Amino acid sequence: MLSLPVSLCVALSSILSIVGDKPSNRILHYIFKPLTMLILIGGALNVGLASQSFVYWLLLGLCLSLAGDVFLMLPSNKFIQGLASFLLAHIAYIVAFYQLYDGAFTVMWFVAVLAFSTGFFALLAKDLGKLKGPVVIYILAISGMLWLAGELYFQQATTTHLLLMVGALIFAISDASLAWNKFKQPFSWAQWLILVTYFGAQWLFVQAMLSVN
Repeated sequence: MLSLPVSLCVALSSILSIVGDKPSNRILHYIFKPLTMLILIGGALNVGLASQSFVYWLLLGLCLSLAGDVFLMLPSNKFIQGLASFLLAHIAYIVAFYQLYDGAFTVMWFVAVLAFSTGFFALLAKDLGKLKGPVVIYILAISGMLWLAGELYFQQATTTHLLLMVGALIFAISDASLAWNKFKQPFSWAQWLILVTYFGAQWLFVQAMLSVN
């Protein structure tokens, strides 16, 4: 697991990233948003990683998320590049989770994830314009990640699986909040909700990655 000092550094860096996300002065955001992910990745590497495909794919997802962070925070419009980076990150997470999957299928969990994803897309659809197709693909990816993470916990309630399920759930909350704020209705505390859940999810994924040592 990550040490307490590293976790506190992640928390402080994420807070500074959010506080600095203001049009008047975004220097803190430019520094601390990628730094938060770098601390997470560096902290995991410092602890030492198990030689497992699950770990390697999860680490790839973290690196792709870092790339997505950089694209989304740039002053020029790099939303598509950021979306593509996070799409690849979610695919990497799905592949990582699949390494632990034994083929279990929980009907109610599948129905719950499907209902949420289709309902949320229905609310956004008319506001997406030309991005409707890419957003559908992205929703499929985050839904697949969330469903698979839940299935892992339902197949065996281990600490690793619990960390992955909670992480995937709050990652979905982060993505849904970002989409709602961008396409539907901006709200004043959006960045707090988006980034606290986002960094929290990534922290949980790193803890899960280290828990298999």
